[in-house]
Amino acid sequence: MTKIFIYVLLGIVATSLLNVFLGGMMGYAIGSFILAILFFIGKGDNLISGYNTASEEEKELYNIKRLRLVMGVFCLLMAGLIAFIDAIGVGIFVIIMTLMVVPLLVLCNTWAMKK
Repeated sequence: MTKIFIYVLLGIVATSLLNVFLGGMMGYAIGSFILAILFFIGKGDNLISGYNTASEEEKELYNIKRLRLVMGVFCLLMAGLIAFIDAIGVGIFVIIMTLMVVPLLVLCNTWAMKK
């Protein structure tokens, strides 16, 4: 648990520094891209909200490879969306974000479940 906390803390510091040096929200976009890579290479299961606190019986209900794929694609889409937030505006960002979360929840609770 301490190891995860240190990684999260380092991620927050790195993202903040990137935002200062690159300007805008690019640090968050890069952070989201790195998180997507973690999911695609099979790491970062403990960073999935709800999965990290689930019991072993509850974790057995999910196909973790599909869950990683869904979360990785979502993080990639978020990285692209955050990178262009200045161009699209905050209002459009919120609308697109809301429209992205609904399919994410559906896919996580249907397609990523074991049959």
